[in-house]
Amino acid sequence: MLTLYSGNKIKRKIYIIGSGLSGLSAAIHSQKKKMNVEIYESAKYPGGRCRSFYDKKTNIEIDNGNHLVFSANKYFKNFCELIGSSKTLKEISPNFFFFDFERNIEWNLDLSSGYTKFLTGKKKLIPNTKLFDYLSLLKLFFVSRNSSVFEIVGNSKIFKTFWEPLTLGVMNTAPHLASAKVLSNVLKETIYRGEKFCRIFQPKINWNESLIKPAVTKIKKNGGLISYGNLLKKIKVSNNNVSELFFVKKKIKVNKHDRVIFSIPPTNLSKLLGNCSLPNQYNTILNLHFKIRPEDIALFQQPIVGFINSITQWVFIKSNHLSVTVSNANDLNSIDTEQLIMNVWGEICKYIKKKITYENVQIVREKKATYVQSPNNINLVKKFKNIPENTMIAGDWTQYNLPCTIEASILSGKKAIETI
Repeated sequence: MLTLYSGNKIKRKIYIIGSGLSGLSAAIHSQKKKMNVEIYESAKYPGGRCRSFYDKKTNIEIDNGNHLVFSANKYFKNFCELIGSSKTLKEISPNFFFFDFERNIEWNLDLSSGYTKFLTGKKKLIPNTKLFDYLSLLKLFFVSRNSSVFEIVGNSKIFKTFWEPLTLGVMNTAPHLASAKVLSNVLKETIYRGEKFCRIFQPKINWNESLIKPAVTKIKKNGGLISYGNLLKKIKVSNNNVSELFFVKKKIKVNKHDRVIFSIPPTNLSKLLGNCSLPNQYNTILNLHFKIRPEDIALFQQPIVGFINSITQWVFIKSNHLSVTVSNANDLNSIDTEQLIMNVWGEICKYIKKKITYENVQIVREKKATYVQSPNNINLVKKFKNIPENTMIAGDWTQYNLPCTIEASILSGKKAIETI
């Protein structure tokens, strides 16, 4: 067993509950500090919302969901270096292509020269907009923690074509609820800093090959244990310290020098700790994966396309399928599945101006993908401190200054270890 202190030979073990990206990040950073790691996961696989899997229905491997990662995300890039997966990524120029179904027009929002080019009229504008409309980009620079995005830019002429898709894509929360402060933090790290920080990272194959598989491989190589299908049912707290962990398969006694990291969603944490004032409002992210013929893939000229005034919000063009993402999709949970598929596919055909057929489709609904990132809910997370002394919490939701993203997940795992 690895030791943390060579003098007193105190053997410290880190128990990590959850093998999502935050849990894997905590494990990688634990082992960097020569700590002994054990991960317990309730599912039969690692990765959480960032996993990939072989789908029998479409006969292809698909990502559970799509993620936009920017070159400004330094913790993501550092994590990829740690697990040796940097070469599995591809960079995409920050040219955002959109199609408006209501007006039947398309445009390219080119950020390759920075947002100031819009303010000086040196970049092509969104159709039917004026230079004055882009001054709303400055309004998000200084905002109150209590303001919503809609309160700041809801009257902007580019609200529907810029602010709304940006907010939904980044925060999975409607603009009238979404924290303006969090979106402001994102803008300050990306668009406000220029093209170098706006480039998009995507996996060459899938997120499992770029993040989950190499992380798990490195953890096991360094002596870490990962136990799947092992749900944590309850904990025992003695003298404000977790003393026992009760799993479905085993019971573990936690020694006084050990640490427990809960890398789980707020609802799961509330069930374990009880009496937690944490967010209980969630938003769905809906993903539809359409397998299509290789010759039809060639009809899509751009790697990512945003749709406006439609059900579809983003289309990611993969090597052998199309992956559609709809954020803030609670209203779609009750819609007939076949009708939903037909409507979304109709939008895709209208965009390419050609009727094509898909071979098969798989729908993935993450009904509790992220909590509603409103100022009130963020304040609940910020104030939450009611945990036993020998525990830490990780998860994208814990980083209240950031949206619930891959970057926040990785950072949360790193921060949890830094407190030890």
